[in-house]
Amino acid sequence: MNNNRIIRPLGPENIEDYLTIYLDSYPAFKDIGDEGRAAKRSVVLSSMEKDENIHFTGLFEDDELIATMKIIDFQMNIFGKMKPATGLMALGVHPLHKKKGAALDMVKYFEDYTVRSGAVIALLLPFRIDFYKKMGYGFESRLYEYRLPTSALPECRDMADMRFLSSEDMDEILRCHAAYVRNNHGMIDKFPDEIRDMEEDTAIRRVGYIGHDGKTLRGYVAYHYESNSPVNYTLNRIEVSELTYDAPETLIHLLGFLRMQEDQDQEVVLRTGEEDFYHLLEDPADVSGNYVDFGCLQTNIATINVMHKIIDPKYFVSETGYRRFGPGHAVVRFRCADAFSGEEIYDIRFTDDSNHRFSNWSVAVDDDDPEVEICCSKGDMASLFMGSCSLAAMVRLGVMKVCDLSERSLSDNDTQLIESLDRRFHYMQKPFSNTDF
Repeated sequence: MNNNRIIRPLGPENIEDYLTIYLDSYPAFKDIGDEGRAAKRSVVLSSMEKDENIHFTGLFEDDELIATMKIIDFQMNIFGKMKPATGLMALGVHPLHKKKGAALDMVKYFEDYTVRSGAVIALLLPFRIDFYKKMGYGFESRLYEYRLPTSALPECRDMADMRFLSSEDMDEILRCHAAYVRNNHGMIDKFPDEIRDMEEDTAIRRVGYIGHDGKTLRGYVAYHYESNSPVNYTLNRIEVSELTYDAPETLIHLLGFLRMQEDQDQEVVLRTGEEDFYHLLEDPADVSGNYVDFGCLQTNIATINVMHKIIDPKYFVSETGYRRFGPGHAVVRFRCADAFSGEEIYDIRFTDDSNHRFSNWSVAVDDDDPEVEICCSKGDMASLFMGSCSLAAMVRLGVMKVCDLSERSLSDNDTQLIESLDRRFHYMQKPFSNTDF
C-alpha cells in the first residue's frame, strides 16, 4: 500500500463522504437523491453506533476518503460446529479514484483483519469472480433458483399446524433460523443488517409450521407477491425469500401451503442450496419451457453464491479437527499457488479413530512423510477443504493433479488413488447460505 494511504475505522464524522461513495457504487434499486440519502444516513449512523459486529472501514489517501467497506463478524456452521468467520460487504471506490489499486488494498486489509480476529474463513459475494479467484478465493456455495408452476409443488392440505407470523414472533423466527443454521453446513447466523431489514420490510409475509406441542416454530417460509402481467391482475407469482425447516415433514407442509395458493398465484420462485431439490418435484421443468440441446428441459438457474478464502490453511485444519473423513491413515501434501502469494506447501495428516471407523485431520509434523501430493490453486484447495467440490471431478477437469509420492510409484492421476482420495474428502452436504451481505 502507498505510503500516503491509511485504512482505519469510520465513524459518524465520516458519514457524508461514506454515503457519497456507497451510493455511487451501488445505485441500483435505490433512491440516490436527497430523500434516499437522508434515509440511508439514518440507517448507517444507527449501525455505526449500535452494531458491534459490523465494522465500517475506509481507505484514506492524503486524508481524502477514497474507498469504503463493511467487515462483518459472522458465526458460521462449518461441518456441524459454529465457528467465527468474517464477511466483506459493500466495498466501494470513489469514482475519481478507480484503477489505482484501492480495492486490492481494502481486500488485503480485510484478510489481515480475518487473521487478527481469529476467524477461520473469509467470505464475500463476488462482484468480479476472476479478481477474487486470482487472490486465492474458491467457490464455496451455489444457489439454485426454481421458477415453477405453483401446481408443481408437493401437495399437503393439512394446515392444522400452520399459522401466519407477525413482528411479535421475531424472536421465535430468529431462534428457528438459528436452529436451521446449526443443522446445515455453510449456513450463517443472521446479523444486525439482516434482522433490521426483516423488521422493517412489511411487504414480506411469513407462515410457520408449529410443532405438535403447539409452541415450537419448526420452520417458516417468507415470501412476497409479484404481478405476472401488466394488464391482468389475476396473474400473479409468489417470490420466496426464505425457506427454513428442521425436517422433511416441515418442508412438505411449507411447500404444501404454497401449493394451495395456485388459484391466485400461478407461479412460484424459490431459491435453495440443495442441489438435489429437483428430486422432490414430480415435474421440475422451469416455466420458461426452455430446451437445451438435445431434448433437455431447463429446471433451474444455477448461481455462484459465496466465495471464500482459507487464509491460513493450517489454522483452518486445527480448528476443524473434529471433522470426520473416510478411514485410513495417510499424509497428504498440498502444493498450491495463486497470483498474489506464490507457491505454498501444506502437509496434512489423517489419523484413524481407535475403532478405525473414520479419520480426523491435523497438521503434519516434521517427520511425517507425505504419500501423495495434490497440486492445485489455493482457491481450489479452499473449495476442497470446505466440501464444495468433488476431488475426482476436479482431476477429470484438469483443475487438480494427483501425484503418488510413495514407494509404489503410481502414475500421475492414478484411478485407484483418486477414488480413495475422493471418498476421503467427500462430505454429506455441500455448503450453502442465503445470507445477503
